[in-house]
Amino acid sequence: MIEKTYPITEKLLEKGLSLSQQFFETLTQESQNLKQKTATETMTALTEQKKSIVQQLEQFTQQLTQVLATEKLPYDQNGVQQYFAIANKAGLFRENHLQQWLEISRLAKQCRQVNEQNGAGIALLMRHNQRALQILRGKPQTAAVYSADGSTQSAHTSHTLISV
Repeated sequence: MIEKTYPITEKLLEKGLSLSQQFFETLTQESQNLKQKTATETMTALTEQKKSIVQQLEQFTQQLTQVLATEKLPYDQNGVQQYFAIANKAGLFRENHLQQWLEISRLAKQCRQVNEQNGAGIALLMRHNQRALQILRGKPQTAAVYSADGSTQSAHTSHTLISV
């Protein structure tokens, strides 16, 4: 069966590597734009681009999972290694395919890290925006303070700055 699936795997690896590189570049661009506080329209365009790439990466994963399933292998590092071993025995394997897979795996880890950092940055910006809106609306602000006995208390303050 590997004689039929390996040509598909070759194309999948090329596509997966290209998508992984695109995704990493998009996440890196998003990170830079978050640091520079770029316009909302630019961030929205990046979000749409990310969604498109993620959908294509999900399709890549499903297709590779199906290819591995033809050899009764799981979709994980060991499954891929075993698949390459089977291909090697059949005389189909090329070293660059393993390098492509390793690069896809490396990029996936980097993408996860950058995406988590971007998510944390976005969450922080959202908290700042929500706090600014609460202040402008005159809603009470709470701050944790310590009492004389060392226990924490919430201090409420309320000052209307602008009435909308």
